[in-house]
Amino acid sequence: MATASLAMMSTGAHAQTSAAAQAEPAREENSVAEVVVTANKRQESINDVGMSITAASGEQLTRLGVVDTSQLTKVVPGFRFNQTAYGSPIYTIRGVGYQESSLAAGPAVSVYVDEVPLPYSTQTLGAALDLTRVEVLKGPQGTLFGGNSTGGAINYIAAKPTSDLAAGANVSYGRFNTADVNGYVSGPITDTLRGRLAVRSLQSGDWQKSQTRNDTNGARDQLFGRLLLDWEPIDALTVSLNLNGWRDRSDSQAPQIVAKVPSVGGPSLLTPGFVAAPLAPADARAADWDPDKSLGNNNRFYQAAGRIEYRLNHDITITSITSYQKFKRYQPLDVDGTSVENFFITNTGYITSLFQELRIAGPIGSAGHWLVGANYQDDSIFDNVLIQLRESTQRIVAQTSRNQNKQGVDTKAIYANFDYKLLPELKLNAGIRYTEADRSYRGCTMDSGDGTFAAFLGGVPGQCVSFRADGTQGLIVDKLNQNNVSWRVGLDYSVTPDTLVYANVSKGYKAGSFPLLTVFLARQVQPVTQESLLAYETGFKSTLLDRTLQLNGAAFYYDYTDKQIRGFTVIPPIGALETLLNIPKSRVTGFELSAVWLPVRGLRISPSVAYTDSKITKSFINFASDGEVVDFKGQAFPDTPKWSGATDVEYRWDVNNDVQAFVGGTVSFQSSTSGGVEPAPNFEIDGYALLDLRAGVESATGKWNASVWGRNVTNKYYWNSAVRGSDAIVRYAGMPATYGVTVGYKY
Repeated sequence: MATASLAMMSTGAHAQTSAAAQAEPAREENSVAEVVVTANKRQESINDVGMSITAASGEQLTRLGVVDTSQLTKVVPGFRFNQTAYGSPIYTIRGVGYQESSLAAGPAVSVYVDEVPLPYSTQTLGAALDLTRVEVLKGPQGTLFGGNSTGGAINYIAAKPTSDLAAGANVSYGRFNTADVNGYVSGPITDTLRGRLAVRSLQSGDWQKSQTRNDTNGARDQLFGRLLLDWEPIDALTVSLNLNGWRDRSDSQAPQIVAKVPSVGGPSLLTPGFVAAPLAPADARAADWDPDKSLGNNNRFYQAAGRIEYRLNHDITITSITSYQKFKRYQPLDVDGTSVENFFITNTGYITSLFQELRIAGPIGSAGHWLVGANYQDDSIFDNVLIQLRESTQRIVAQTSRNQNKQGVDTKAIYANFDYKLLPELKLNAGIRYTEADRSYRGCTMDSGDGTFAAFLGGVPGQCVSFRADGTQGLIVDKLNQNNVSWRVGLDYSVTPDTLVYANVSKGYKAGSFPLLTVFLARQVQPVTQESLLAYETGFKSTLLDRTLQLNGAAFYYDYTDKQIRGFTVIPPIGALETLLNIPKSRVTGFELSAVWLPVRGLRISPSVAYTDSKITKSFINFASDGEVVDFKGQAFPDTPKWSGATDVEYRWDVNNDVQAFVGGTVSFQSSTSGGVEPAPNFEIDGYALLDLRAGVESATGKWNASVWGRNVTNKYYWNSAVRGSDAIVRYAGMPATYGVTVGYKY
């Protein structure tokens, strides 16, 4: 059988390895391929690392139609993506995510490319370009990857420059005039310098239809590029440079309105135009937006990253990683899902981030490894949102307003990690990190210039109208300085050379932050403090049946303290105002199972399932969507389905000595959940299952391929998010059925 083998070099991760990761059978033999990962910042077999890891090759992601982080639900059990009302992507693993839309909000699941952090989720769109593989590490990863990874870490491994000239391209065309063209060229430039250039263009037409007029929305216009240079002037020194960027001029998705609930006063304040707006049917393409406004984005990201590795001797290596990145945002969104201006926002802002890491690593004889390091990160974030509410009940306060703040984040850390074989079959793993995170804040809500908000609060048109602690109106200045110690301890036991069992305990932290919201009083922007997660996990990885079956499992218990969430605080005499809050105590329990089975030559079956049960365990009193005061003790986390998983099946056979054919399909599913802490019907997110199909031919050498594919072929109507925007409760629907063809060639 032909291969898209993931066997690169074994990198120890007897962790929960997704079936998908080891799912690439070789043409010469019917056995599960070995997968190499860098979870411990060195190469090891995934079946030697005592933590839960899902890995998937770049070829596998391409075959499944995974082009960005949001689509990893097809390969990572327990992973979930949703979008906030302000357009921010939220990544959640095992119920651990941060449902906050501020640009400066640090995630609970962090994303990296070759160990270089993309510290805010809005920067991650281009991470999946031209990959060798992706590694998804579950549970707190603070000891080696730093803070804001309490849920886990996603590390993309870019395809590297080659010693020989190589090139390749893939062209796909599908429904909605979607054209996806990507390619690379790689090879030597001099005797000591190699390079690789990769580019991608993703363009499509509109896929959404207005309910009230002849209008469409939803076009994609994205460009990505990356240049890698590897220089080896001497055997002991390697210098790598990564210059990359992307540009997104796509349309923001328009939501679907499912209910109308006045946010201020009663139904009598709803405008006639809003009352007359139709609710959305169960049709993914049906939506609405303001006819006189464009939803076209102009988001841009640029990064320069350098990596220097110097081998002091055969065993000890010093590694330096440096990066600078800048993200600029222009993102209009119609949040109410109607053709009237009930809640229209325009997000602008920027992020700059400077990162430096220095570490040294080596062996402990033949029994283990050690690593010590330090890193520094300096972030500057400016977040600005223009809010237009002319047909909202909130118009009695202001028809337009502007929320903005600037936050600076200065993070310093030192860390150490080691593993040591206590016995030939028993290994101890331990790590620790000390982190200081200092955050500054300057922000307010401004009258946008029309004078309506200034008139309501007695301020000056075009100026800050928020009230500071001393009772004056103006810019609010604050700071939050925190520190923590994250750690991990674990044992790996090799029952046989092909079976590993492990158990570990770890503690991780996610930094506190300030929100972006409409600020009446300074107390609303009191920062949310850091949250902590104490995680217990045990699992196994076993290669069975003459290496034709890989079976992995893990069970976990998370003890959650001060989980961060957006809610309301009561400020007399005004009443309930939006703010960030900490849930005092909560917990998550669950398990995962995955397998790769090659029952006969050519057939690969890769099932996975995850169970996640989240619960608030101590009293947490706040406001429900109807304004009632509720104790949320006993409720599940928002956007956390109990069941999720996927099964991929593929069969390959030889047409002749030169050509191989294949057919395959993937079923992915999740159970129901809620878009809010309360299980209100309007915020319900129904469970669903999606079916993708593919078929094609390719050369025995892998030089060319051609395929046809369909995604969500049953045209299942589903939605990933249910949120509130002013007087509207809306859904963000998933894509309807799409289909197309792909051809590829490698030189």
